[in-house]
Amino acid sequence: MQGPEFLIPIVFFISIAVVAIIIRKFQNDERLALIEKGGDANIFNRTSKSNSYPALRYGLLLIGAGIGILVGNLIAESRIMDDEAAVFSCLMIFGGIGLFASYFIERKEAAKQEKD
Repeated sequence: MQGPEFLIPIVFFISIAVVAIIIRKFQNDERLALIEKGGDANIFNRTSKSNSYPALRYGLLLIGAGIGILVGNLIAESRIMDDEAAVFSCLMIFGGIGLFASYFIERKEAAKQEKD
């Protein structure tokens, strides 16, 4: 006889669906209230400028993560740190450096486009 562990995935997906439905309902209620008060609902349709170069951002993140795994494994091989701690910390550090570089490249390109 199976225990209750088969219910875990079912409950997980049902709860995700319920949360998504509730979020959508509150967004609709907010928009309706704004329209009833005479506001403009177009403020919800704004596109984010922060995702102007997604390929650059994800590419630099993955490059940083790859370098982080490589450096973490080198540190783990030299027995300076524990294996998991070395790989995980270097992965986070170099992934963050990749995102940081992406931010500055995007900012430089945005300044160049404003200038033109």
